[in-house]
Amino acid sequence: MKDVIEIIKTRRCVRNYKEDQIPDDDIKFLIDCAGYTPSGLNMQPWGFLVIKNKDVLRRLSEFGKKSMIPLLEQFKNTSQAAADFLSFLKTEGSDMFYDAPLMVIVLGNNKAPTAAYDCAMAAQTIMLAAHSIGIGSCWIGGVQRALMDEKIMKELGIPEGYIIVAPLIFGYPKGSTEMPERKEPEVVWVK
Repeated sequence: MKDVIEIIKTRRCVRNYKEDQIPDDDIKFLIDCAGYTPSGLNMQPWGFLVIKNKDVLRRLSEFGKKSMIPLLEQFKNTSQAAADFLSFLKTEGSDMFYDAPLMVIVLGNNKAPTAAYDCAMAAQTIMLAAHSIGIGSCWIGGVQRALMDEKIMKELGIPEGYIIVAPLIFGYPKGSTEMPERKEPEVVWVK
């Protein structure tokens, strides 16, 4: 395994994957790592939905595209990234999940007051752990709204009282991913 700072600074969103499946033992390792994430009041409100079925992934991608396209239409003239992604989504046969062989959806228990924050940290933990063992990942936030559909949640077997926090895709990277330009953050010091 690599040094944690190196992992943080070299992890990238991967959008090009090999077809190779990720072994179940590696998936269990990643979920175990996510379980060590700190949480408000130590409620550990996360749950995980593991999807390896290609037909289910394809169907969810199509459902997500139908939800995302109208949302992006209103931003296509103000953001080049939105216009490019909109064009991608409208392309016949495009896959919101970039043909990744695995999706892990981080779920949050509504009974925890900090579930969204806790589960977002768990998502970051699982993506960093994946990078440490050579597995690429990407948070597909654009599909979250579509996945919150009651019918879809029921079909996927998501327990009552849970929300979708982080739809994450995983796979072995095909090629390398360049580091995007880093922006200097706004920092306010109070001394």
